[in-house]
Amino acid sequence: MNENIRYKGRVFHVQTEERGKERPVLVCTLFYRGMILCEERLEYQGIINSDRFQEQVNQLSKDIHKQMIENLRKGLYDEKIDAFPMSEGVPEEATSLTADEDALEYLFRSYLLPSLIRNLKVDLPEHEVLAISEKIPFLKGSSKKERYLSLCAEIYSRVKDRCDIETFKSLVKKWSTGIRFHVDAPPDRFP
Repeated sequence: MNENIRYKGRVFHVQTEERGKERPVLVCTLFYRGMILCEERLEYQGIINSDRFQEQVNQLSKDIHKQMIENLRKGLYDEKIDAFPMSEGVPEEATSLTADEDALEYLFRSYLLPSLIRNLKVDLPEHEVLAISEKIPFLKGSSKKERYLSLCAEIYSRVKDRCDIETFKSLVKKWSTGIRFHVDAPPDRFP
């Protein structure tokens, strides 16, 4: 579940993901400009054997996602938010890069990570996911495509001991066929 929320003249991204029965935890993350402001976790070990498992997990996902948005709007994260300067007065190029970073973060967490699990059976530990997320604003490249490829290289540096390079290259090709890099496209959407 992914959603952009406007608050205090800024756009925040709220993402909620399920880790499956093997890792029964929901993770809801609040992002601003590619940076993680808050992360909430909810374990659901107690409902794994329920007849209504998926229905209950879906409801818990909606609840934790909604709660994160409510907490944002209630001002619970204002102290952290106020530490970030407003983007007014920032050169257009920097704003574009920030939008690209948010789009890359979204692409990484919503598409690339689940694909790693599904296609390579590689589930990165949370500390590695966070380490990659923290590097996104600093990825090298003058275009969206170059920064995307830098992200793929960063991911490979974390999974190279768990898969061979040819398998990973095939996966990157698969990812790339589903992503379009339009020079004239608005910077708020990467794919």
